[in-house]
Parts: sequence; structure tokens; C-alpha cells
Amino acid sequence: MSTLPELKKKLKGIKSTEKLTKAMKSVSAAKYSHLNKVYGEHLAFSAECHTVYEQYRSHIDALLPSFSENAPTAVFVMASNKGMCGGFNTEIFNFFQDKKARFPENTVFFPCGKKAVSYFTEKLIPFEKSFIFSDIPQTAECNSFLGEILSMRENGKISKVFIIYPEFRNAMRQTPVMAELFSCEKSSEKETEKDGTLFVPDKETVLKSIMEAVLSDTVSDILLQTALGAQAATLNTMRSAYDTASVYSAQLETQINRKRQSEVTADVLETATER
Repeated sequence: MSTLPELKKKLKGIKSTEKLTKAMKSVSAAKYSHLNKVYGEHLAFSAECHTVYEQYRSHIDALLPSFSENAPTAVFVMASNKGMCGGFNTEIFNFFQDKKARFPENTVFFPCGKKAVSYFTEKLIPFEKSFIFSDIPQTAECNSFLGEILSMRENGKISKVFIIYPEFRNAMRQTPVMAELFSCEKSSEKETEKDGTLFVPDKETVLKSIMEAVLSDTVSDILLQTALGAQAATLNTMRSAYDTASVYSAQLETQINRKRQSEVTADVLETATER
């Protein structure tokens, strides 16, 4: 059985952990709240982009950059920059390993996020280039990332582009999925292009701008879902750690009080016996 000094020392350590996890929980909650707001605003813009896209889908898809069929497939793997987010990154990497064997032999990989880079390095998985984004991705980062993908595609370095990322369902659930960036799937609905629409300066220029906006929106959506999922996972992990530390701290305090009371009672009985 632990002595009173040992219990006090243990309590001091648990109290430090409790303070640390509480602070990290607060930071994660603030970042998650801000990201959730940013993502909500993004969804409103995204809905408008895709409404216009559906009206002119076939015309816009025809404007997508051409690529070499012989070029290797590119796979981008999204993960967080930091740990302490439970099984968030592990689920993504397990999903990636499950899909990895199905890609052609000449497939090139691009880890995105510090944890993804560490994972590829640790597992000795060759990768072409890595990308690191801020905890709250900015529009400039998204456009720069998309620009590099388009440049590699146009220069014949890559052909098809797949992105593995955590689809954000809610604060408690993020599910790894794989999406093809330049897929031209046929719409299940008929295009609703309106006759007599006036395009300024001309139709091709306007539709090209819409195509660029849709691609940028798609990449932004993926980066924001990854960041939002990472913050949600971190918040849940820190909340769980704080609750666990609080419960253990309370248990230790009770144990210490009982130990102290027992020692006082023993001293009183010993004094009374001596008299």
C-alpha cells in the first residue's frame, strides 16, 4: 500500500496532467469552433458553385486540362500535423494501406500533413513530394496546392489524381474516403442550361472561370474537412483525458484524506493507550 507522501506525489503529477489537458482542451475547442464556422461559410459557397456546375456540366468537363494516359497515377494522403488526436491518423493510414495494393505499380504518392510524412518515412514508402498545410487552411494554400497538381498533370508527370482524406460526418465521426479529383461522372439529372443566357466577356471564359472555382472549391473542401476532423478528434481526446485525470485526481484526494484520517486516529488511540 502506498504511503501518504507517495500518494501526495502521485496527486501532484495527476493535477499537472489535469491542468495541461484542460488547457489543450480549451485550445482545441476554440480552433474547432472557428474551423466549424469557416467550413459552414464554405458550404454555402460550395452549394452555389455546384448549382452552376450542374447547369453546364458537359461544357465545363470538356475544359478540364488534358493529361497523358501513360503518366503515373497520383495519390495524395491527407493527415494531421499533430498527434494526440486518438485514432484519427491511424484510420487514414489503415485505409491507405488497404487501397495501396490496388494501384498500378508506377503510382506516385504525396503525403500531406506532418503525420503523413512521418508515416511514409517510418514505413519506407517512397513519395514524390510532401505538402504541409496550416491548422486552419487558407484560400492561398488551397489554390497553391491545386496549382501544383494542375502543373504536374499538364507536364505529363501524373495522370489520374486520387485523394485519401477523412470525410467529416460530425464531431464524433470522421470516415476515411478516397475521391478522384478530375472525375467526369455523368450527372444523373439532365443539365438545366438556360437558353438566352448572356455570357460576359464570352461563354468559354466564363465556363473556364466556373471550372477553376469548382476545382478550387473541391480542394478547399477536402483540406477543411481534414483540418476540422483533426481538431474534432483532438478535442474529443483531450476532453476524455481531462475527464479521466479529474476522476483519478478526485479518487486520490479521497484516498489521501482517508489515509490522513486513519493516521490521525491511530495517533489518538496510541496516545490514549499510553495514558
